[in-house]
Amino acid sequence: MTQKNLPPDRGAAPKLAVIGGRLEDDNAAIYAEMHRLSGGRIVVFATASSEPEAVGPETVEVFRAHGFDAVLSPVHGPGAGAAARDKAVAELVGDYGSVYFTGGDQALITGALAPGGKASPVLKAIRKTLAAGGLVAGSSAGAAIMSEVMISGGTSLEAATYGVVTDPQKPGMLLAEGLGFFPWGMVDQHFIKRGRFGRLAVGLMASGTKRGFGVDENTALFVEGTQARVIGEYGVFVLDMQAARHDRRRRLIENIGISYLDHGDGFDLTGTQVEPGPGKRPVTARDIAYRSPARTLRNVFGAYTLYDLMARLVLGDPARYPADRARAVEPKTGCATSVELSREGGAAEALILDRQRDFRMTAVDFRAALQTRKLNAAQLAANRRTALARDYGVKPVRQARLMMLGSAPLQRDSVLLAQIAAQCSGPVGVIAAASAEPRETAHDYIRALRDKGVEAVDLRITIDNVDRLARDEALIERIAALRTIILTGGNQIRLVEALLHRGEVTPILSAIARAHAAGGMIVGVSGAASALSGFMIGGGSSYEALRFGIASDMGRRGLVIQEGLGFFGPAIIDQNMASSRRLGRLAVACAEEGVRFGLGLLEDSGVIANHDNSLLTVIGSRGAVLVEIDQMKSELQGDDFIAPGTRLSFAQPGDIIELKTGAVARHAPVPAAAAVLDGLVAELIRDCCGDVTPTFGPDPGHEPRIALRYTSNSDGTGLLDIESIRDLHG
Repeated sequence: MTQKNLPPDRGAAPKLAVIGGRLEDDNAAIYAEMHRLSGGRIVVFATASSEPEAVGPETVEVFRAHGFDAVLSPVHGPGAGAAARDKAVAELVGDYGSVYFTGGDQALITGALAPGGKASPVLKAIRKTLAAGGLVAGSSAGAAIMSEVMISGGTSLEAATYGVVTDPQKPGMLLAEGLGFFPWGMVDQHFIKRGRFGRLAVGLMASGTKRGFGVDENTALFVEGTQARVIGEYGVFVLDMQAARHDRRRRLIENIGISYLDHGDGFDLTGTQVEPGPGKRPVTARDIAYRSPARTLRNVFGAYTLYDLMARLVLGDPARYPADRARAVEPKTGCATSVELSREGGAAEALILDRQRDFRMTAVDFRAALQTRKLNAAQLAANRRTALARDYGVKPVRQARLMMLGSAPLQRDSVLLAQIAAQCSGPVGVIAAASAEPRETAHDYIRALRDKGVEAVDLRITIDNVDRLARDEALIERIAALRTIILTGGNQIRLVEALLHRGEVTPILSAIARAHAAGGMIVGVSGAASALSGFMIGGGSSYEALRFGIASDMGRRGLVIQEGLGFFGPAIIDQNMASSRRLGRLAVACAEEGVRFGLGLLEDSGVIANHDNSLLTVIGSRGAVLVEIDQMKSELQGDDFIAPGTRLSFAQPGDIIELKTGAVARHAPVPAAAAVLDGLVAELIRDCCGDVTPTFGPDPGHEPRIALRYTSNSDGTGLLDIESIRDLHG
């Protein structure tokens, strides 16, 4: 299949709104621009939706709320094909002069409007209105259909691993004929949120298309004539394949031109000229925040990973830090795909918006490369062991320990406080950088430990002073000599931003790593325990994680995942597991990031990890739950999230968890473990699905878009099947 790259009709300047999906009802800027371009009159096509009777009228009402004269086309559902041949519908399109396609399945749009590749009367009417200067707008699937060659299925990892396929039942990516409204290249949507760089790059190379446009959610690429402009929450990645090289033997695509256009930026579609938005200025030496690669542990095709890598390079020192990379591993084939972004090989420009509280960037003419290679058994094993571990250049001795606690141990009769006192070697250094009141929090720990006969000292490190204290060589050496360091609870994001300040490993963090490697114990309390893992859960409830997936930031509903400190390699950690009912979000986090294990710590409980994190001894009064994702069966494609056969194991105080196999060596009564685990799952189902019966057994607990089915083994283990349909519509 080859890209036709036809020029637009010379009779009138085409007007398009290519929207990346999840268009929020309150995105006034995008609706206002559509109103301007359409003259305020539009026909809504809910053709792609699986629920057109609900989505169509709902969308019409949103347009009307923004001042549109909007009507619903009947081209949807079982009668879509017949309606597309209806002369009255074609006349409706001609009368209103502009159209909007909702999200859903793009094949439903092309199948109804161009069955067998032949344009229906309604499609001819749409093309006529476009040629006459009307607006054609579409979100999600409604954006995908706009290019000549359309991506109709598959994920980035499938595309990189299996390539383009023609059988939808086989893994890989699918290409099909689009409707050709946008003739300047291939369009992909949900681009940053769903990590679609891989599939767009593969699709461009396979089809011979020279340019690709990846539009993110709640963001639009508006076109007037040959000028494009970005409006929205995030931005648009533009891939240029003119000078790209494809080495099929090495499975390598390199020298891909890549630019990122943010809100307000413009682009000349006939060339490569970028017009930065108002207030944008070049990055200067005083803006430099990064001087070394991120060594990111995140899935390169995970939510916002590519954006984060680009942001680091934009704010990076081009002389010392010209490139960065991340990768993802396809577990079924054992293939690893890496993506590298670089300033080298092009005439890279980096610009930012000169407002500190509203980070916006423009990246022009960077380079990208995509490579897939087969891992051998030893490499796969090493990948599983180190997927979450950050390398600080020091290897812990056998005496090294990590203690991770599910809640604060400050109550006088706390079992955890007694455990800390029994395990630690003073003096204890206290870092309360996670706390909103670090001085008060540190003093609370110092007093509590003093009551147990343990000397402790406040190291006085916060996000506000870490720059200055990182230059205090005496303090750095003092930290490195400690044998116990407590990271108090609070906001784990604040803690990580202090110790990995602006993405850099601070001398303070290096000193903590040295202390641990020399045989010391790091104690992570509550949120700080979560931060000890490589991937850190920073926000979101179980329901939000299941219903909305990964969120871009704390301001959106969904699961917030950020990079943690990486001292604990084998699992993602979550805390306050019982009171906050976080079992679901832990399972989603593991599945989304391709991590086999999740460790959920109950209140007044914790674990002590040995030097290589292979054995966990459960401490405290309640216990911990181990979540094991079956990566071979998990599916995260499109709007569906499926994680069948998720294994749950509950370990009680005194039990030992073996993290190479997920086995629990039990030293406490099994019936008690089974009762706690079954109760945790019952709470999860009630929280996410409402009061449904039966909670256990062959029938799932469900709300309209979430289904949970749990089978208890009555021995402290069980299997949880998870299914969720995300995003009501684009």
